[in-house]
Amino acid sequence: MQNIAIIGAGASGLICAIELAKKNFAVTIFEKNQKVGKKLLATGNGKCNISNKNISKNNYHSLNPHFIDYTLNNFTFETSKKFFETIGIEFYINEKNKAFPHSLSAASVVELLEYEVRNLNCNIILDYEVTEIVKQNNIFLIDNKKYDKVILANGSFAMPKLGGTQSGYSLASNFRHTIIEPFDSLVQLVCDDKNLDIINGLKINAKINNFQGDLLFTKYGLSGSMILDISRKISYNLQYENNIKVSIDTMPNFTKDKLSALLKKRLSIAKNKTIQMWLDGLIHIKLAKFIVKKLKFSTVYAKDLTKKDILKITFLLKNLPFSIVDTKGFEYCEVCAGGVDTTQINSKTFESNIVDNLYILGELLDIDGDCGGYNLHFAFGSGYLCAKNMKG
Repeated sequence: MQNIAIIGAGASGLICAIELAKKNFAVTIFEKNQKVGKKLLATGNGKCNISNKNISKNNYHSLNPHFIDYTLNNFTFETSKKFFETIGIEFYINEKNKAFPHSLSAASVVELLEYEVRNLNCNIILDYEVTEIVKQNNIFLIDNKKYDKVILANGSFAMPKLGGTQSGYSLASNFRHTIIEPFDSLVQLVCDDKNLDIINGLKINAKINNFQGDLLFTKYGLSGSMILDISRKISYNLQYENNIKVSIDTMPNFTKDKLSALLKKRLSIAKNKTIQMWLDGLIHIKLAKFIVKKLKFSTVYAKDLTKKDILKITFLLKNLPFSIVDTKGFEYCEVCAGGVDTTQINSKTFESNIVDNLYILGELLDIDGDCGGYNLHFAFGSGYLCAKNMKG
């Protein structure tokens, strides 16, 4: 029986431990937190977006994009669904094809994964961060205890409050692996607009370029699911530029001409209403106040608006500009882009091409996905396939 050390009790580490234990490997899991799956508990706003029914290579990003092909072909949505059913988790699929546990509780996922790991007699060492691993004569040493194989599954340093750590990068680097500089992804954006307090807390359906969805204005800038979708590219570009301009279509269900015609028609009910009150009912009062503040009309009353003024309002509602100067950083991002160079990893077994019997999984690798269950799907898939393909 070979002894295997798994560093990290997150998505990839737990599923890997389960499948390895089924194959009669002796598994020890080291976890820096006081309980397993701490980051899992926070995913999907506590609901745990496990996977997505429409898994595609187009939902992933890497400097080595073909690396993920084997995982997606061999750990499909159906494979994921079948595995979780075997440990007692039924899937609920929402209207956007996102898969959640039917309980809509991340705690269910963590509890059942942990139960399975312990039931298979895996040894779990909590509140212990592995910072050094030594290899001598084909044996790995962790605190002078011997292991035949080591699996790095300790993730990135996204959300350090939930256990995000740089130790995985350090351990991989110590074994001569190249680390592609990580940057934050699926993260809120910081703006320099001085009037954000006016629209703070306002949530709308909006569109930026080809992305449409929920957008939340905050006191620091922009949040919401649609912002997470566009954040990767902006975060990357902010490494080289001081600010990034974005233009928000606050009324994506209206064409410019249709919106302009509606505004002109509404002048018939302007009476003695202020411009802000006149816009209220068509758009949220906070957004109306923000628009008036931006345009600085010479008049207070809607009845005095000119055709040119109407065009200005139309344009701003369809092209509300913001300057992005920063992101909320690693402390708040859901995932890190970058990581261990996947050209140095076997895409089928996840074994290092540099160090025999060393394996690297999940978010620690230079693979990151879009918002919608893609990152967890890859994390689970990497752990599952690593174990399935591991030979004694």
